[in-house]
Amino acid sequence: MLRYRFKGVLPGALMMCLAACSGDYSGGAASGGGSTGGTGVRAATMEALFTDQIQPRLTFCRSCHVPGAAADVEDGRDFMLGDNPDADLGHLRASWERLGGNNPTSRILLMASGGEAPHTGGAPWPEGSSAHDAMAVLLGCFGDPDGCEALLAGAPDDAPEDELPLLGSRRGGHAWFDYCAGRDDAAALPADPRSLVRPGVNEGRAVYFNSYWKHCHADPELVGEDAPPATCGELRAQTAAGRTLILGNGAVGAGTFFAGDDTDGFLQIAARDYNNLWRQWGMASRPANFDQLVAERYGLAMGEASNPYPLPGEDPDATDGGSGQLPTGLTQVREPDGTWTGKLGVTCHSCHSGRIGTSADGDDLGVVYGNGNNLSEFPLLFTDAILRPKLPVVGALLPLTVGKTRGTNNALALQIITLLTPNDEGLRRGMLRFYLASPNGGSLDTPAWWNVGSRATKFVDGFLPMGALRSNIGFFIPMMDAPVPFDSRSATAWVREHAREADTYLMSLKSPAYPGDVDPELARQGAILFHSKDLWAGNLDNPAPPPAGGNGSCSSCHGAYSPRYVNDPAWLEAPELAGVSSYIVAQDVIGTNPQRMLSDNEAAEQYGKRDFFAYPETVGTAEDCSTQNRAELREGRPTGYLAPPLHGVWASAPYFHNGSVPDVWGVLDPGARPTIWRRPSRPMPQGQEHADQVVMGYDTDLQRAYDHDRLGWKHEVLQCGDDGATPGIDCVRRGESIPSAVQSLSSLLYSVNPFLWYAPSIPVLTQAQIEQRKVYNTNDYSQSHDGHDFTVVLTDQERRAIIEYLKTL
Repeated sequence: MLRYRFKGVLPGALMMCLAACSGDYSGGAASGGGSTGGTGVRAATMEALFTDQIQPRLTFCRSCHVPGAAADVEDGRDFMLGDNPDADLGHLRASWERLGGNNPTSRILLMASGGEAPHTGGAPWPEGSSAHDAMAVLLGCFGDPDGCEALLAGAPDDAPEDELPLLGSRRGGHAWFDYCAGRDDAAALPADPRSLVRPGVNEGRAVYFNSYWKHCHADPELVGEDAPPATCGELRAQTAAGRTLILGNGAVGAGTFFAGDDTDGFLQIAARDYNNLWRQWGMASRPANFDQLVAERYGLAMGEASNPYPLPGEDPDATDGGSGQLPTGLTQVREPDGTWTGKLGVTCHSCHSGRIGTSADGDDLGVVYGNGNNLSEFPLLFTDAILRPKLPVVGALLPLTVGKTRGTNNALALQIITLLTPNDEGLRRGMLRFYLASPNGGSLDTPAWWNVGSRATKFVDGFLPMGALRSNIGFFIPMMDAPVPFDSRSATAWVREHAREADTYLMSLKSPAYPGDVDPELARQGAILFHSKDLWAGNLDNPAPPPAGGNGSCSSCHGAYSPRYVNDPAWLEAPELAGVSSYIVAQDVIGTNPQRMLSDNEAAEQYGKRDFFAYPETVGTAEDCSTQNRAELREGRPTGYLAPPLHGVWASAPYFHNGSVPDVWGVLDPGARPTIWRRPSRPMPQGQEHADQVVMGYDTDLQRAYDHDRLGWKHEVLQCGDDGATPGIDCVRRGESIPSAVQSLSSLLYSVNPFLWYAPSIPVLTQAQIEQRKVYNTNDYSQSHDGHDFTVVLTDQERRAIIEYLKTL
């Protein structure tokens, strides 16, 4: 079993870091040498000044400027400390001499104050701070020993304050839940931190925002939905109702696809059909491990919580739902009086909740709610369990798929979703272009729910405000199962009734803590690099254009997490913005696959703004909660992709909006990304090793299948000609893993008509075809692994440090 533990000795500074891991960002001063108040006694000697004023502040420098750490590179070695703090004064003097002394100002001061760029660690001693002034006196004494006494007379007498720790994270969720912990129901909630993200917020600071919060429920009557909770009690009540709706597991009132909480849904599966799935697999008899094989074949997580269905011959009411165990992603629906129906429905977890390790590996592991299900094989589930039983002759041949590769989907199928709730735009406003001549968005990796409370806008491109709640349960809309099928009035009324509670439950989810070892010294280096290293500093020659704002660090796009930086006004104007990310990075900067962005074109924005899910009643108001990338709302901001918050990033591999990069190392090192790759499958069950009918899903064992150094799933790199990479189809020719003519032609077709992408090249019928879908081919439409090239300027040591830090978020 893996454990979350720190390596090495636990000095006082580390104990402060451990204490901060609860995620309390309140109070405290920024780093950079403030004061807790004067001592009233100035140092009488240079050595006393060093001991009282300088050495306590070198803890920050020691994070990187010691042998083997991030600053142990050619330029960084000019300023080096050692493992023994007793030798710090000697090391400091030697560094001062290597850097040219005072000429007239030492480079030690210039770099640490921002006066000379670049300094990877930022400006921890800004000019005018007591830290800066004390160091200036010390370096003056180095240069003029005879004049040292006079310099000491002007030295600050402040006692260096304890700096806030570099490590600590609230692990996502919404700040309201942390606030309400330990408070009674009557406690009034503070302002939603996301509501601070408005035009002009954080201007000129390290973290940059350009995608803003909208108060979609400023007039609850206008939108016909509940207002946000005002007290901790309301928050808890809404969360409980949302949990019932979203979680499933046989709860009364659980929602299912296109049925809401109705028990007679069009897409629901009869238990008898479910019990016979093994026949479709070609087996001679029902296997004893049928329930587990269902989960493996369809990429669903099998949990430990009871999620029953009736086995053949069982009365579900006589057996408390039945003796079978459904995987997460399916639930047996019940009547309002609690009666079990024997009907199974698909839930949000089929795409939004997967599996990582087991519960023995750590709290909240095993089934992980809200991490984005990177195991999912929903097209196969839809074909086997729904289409074939309901349409026995042609069900398996229907040209419909919602994902080209196992673990990806295109749930944000704009043209299909808008057909569910047609508006009155008719042929106006680019309707034909939207439906017939726009590119398909292609493959998407499902974002993590635990970041809902840390974003002002949603979807990979900021398509809607986060306060536009209806889309959260868009696939629950009972459009096919309203009292009159396709009665949009009653179907949309159901969504309005439940939108708030569903969203509140999603906001309650937190990411699981990383279960492996963390090296705190390396992680602290990573925290400094993540928040401070300017990737566009002049000496780095970054090949990518710079972002529109921020300090050029990882945090400028992804937000600030470290308590030290969260409480530093140079990073955030309010600590409540901790972990909030709301920057749509222009396509020419981010450079990732453009197809999803191109599919959300002006025609889609204009037609979509009148769709029910886009809050058309708010269009034209000050709080316009409709499509946010319309030209009149962007006001010149380029389109691109929304940088996600990084809470629980270790648990959300693969990466990029299309899932094209299997690990964080590949995100940080563009040259290390595989072109064609495949995750390993879970080992075959004993006794079924040679059963051709058995399909195993991706392996999620943390010891066997997870790469803790690269932070992501282990994978096999395929060359053109290997099994799964057929020359002429999946690549051009043996040994050359570049796009084939077939791939180029299909990409052209998918880019000119959005519906063609949903048609599989051939129906998925055979085991070989199912296994082929486990291959991720970045030559395929929308699946390229390009972009995020600005991290090419990092060194490998810096990448290791940043990865170690990301484990703590």
